Amino acid sequence: MKKIIHISNFNMLRFKGCFMCGMPIKISNGLTRNGYYVMNYPDRDLCRMFGYGHMNFLGKRRINQHLIEYCKATKPDALFIGHADVIKLETLLEIKKMFPDLRILQWSCDWIVPQYAERNITALKKYLPAVDVLMITTGDKKLLAQFENGHTKVEYLPNIADKSIETGKAFLEDDTEYDLLLAANTGKRQFAGQDEELDNIVDEVNARIPNIKWLLAGLKGCPTLNGSEYIDLLGKTAMGLNLSRLNNIYHYSSDRMVHIMANGGLAFIDRRTGFNDVFSEDEAAFYTEREEFFDKLKFFKNNNQARQKTAQAGYEKIHKEFNDIIITKKMADLLFK
Repeated sequence: MKKIIHISNFNMLRFKGCFMCGMPIKISNGLTRNGYYVMNYPDRDLCRMFGYGHMNFLGKRRINQHLIEYCKATKPDALFIGHADVIKLETLLEIKKMFPDLRILQWSCDWIVPQYAERNITALKKYLPAVDVLMITTGDKKLLAQFENGHTKVEYLPNIADKSIETGKAFLEDDTEYDLLLAANTGKRQFAGQDEELDNIVDEVNARIPNIKWLLAGLKGCPTLNGSEYIDLLGKTAMGLNLSRLNNIYHYSSDRMVHIMANGGLAFIDRRTGFNDVFSEDEAAFYTEREEFFDKLKFFKNNNQARQKTAQAGYEKIHKEFNDIIITKKMADLLFK
C-alpha cells in the first residue's frame, strides 16, 4: 500500500467558500477509495497555528520544517500538492533527497491564461524542478505547454464529482424551491462572448423571465453560501448558470459546473468552453448567443419534464465518467506508472 501526503487547503480553521465540496477533499476521497493511504496535510491551517493565528514569516518557516519532520516520521511514497504556496521548493527538494524514490504531483484548479493569471502561473512554475506530474483544470494544450520542461508530465485535470458529497438529485423534483443558481462574487464575467457585470445579468433575466426564483450567492446583497447549506440548496435548485471569469478557454470551468450537474441541476454552459464535445446537447443546456440562452432558460423553466430529463442525463454522465475514483486513478497512474 502506497502512502501519500496530500498537502492542500482543507479549510478546517476558516470556513471559506464551498469547502465541503472542494477538490482537496474529493482527491483524498478518491485516492483512499483506490486503495492508497492518504494523510491530509492542511498547509494554511498549520501555517496559521505555527504563526500564532497568522500566515506570517514565523508560521511559514515552521511549517516547512514541520513538513520535513512529518515526512521523516511517515516515509511517504508520494506528495500531492494543491495550491500549497506556503511550502518552499527547497523543502520539496530536501524531502526528495531524503527519499530518492518519492514522487510529487502538483494539481491546480486555476486558469492559466498569461494576461490574466500571472500569479497562478508563477506559483505553479515555482515547483516544477521538484514536480513529476502537473495537472491543471485547463484543457487547452497551448496553455498547458507553457509548463513543459522535459522532466514534468503536464496533463489536464477534470473537475471531480463525488457521490458522497454531491448528494442532491434536483431532477427528481417537479417543482423545486429555486429555479436558477448564480453563485459568484460581484464583478464581471464573460457571458455569451462579452464581459458583463453579474448584477446586470440578473436584472436582464428578471426583465425577460418574470417570477424566476433565484438562488443568488454573493450577489445583490445575498450572502455567500458555504458548507452544508450550499450542498443542500443545490439539490433544491432546478438549474444553474455556470459562469467563470472567462468562458472561452478550452475545457476550463470553475468547479461550479460539477456542483450543479452532480447535484442533479441543469447546467447552462457556454459552447466556447468546448464542453459540448464532452457532454451532449441532451445532457446540458448549451448556448452561444445570449438570445439562445434566454430562449432555453424560458423553455426549461416552463417545461419541467424536459428540464428533468436533460439534468438527469448530465447527472449520470458526470458521476459515471468524472467521479473521484476514475479521476484520481488517472492521477496516481500518471505518477507511479
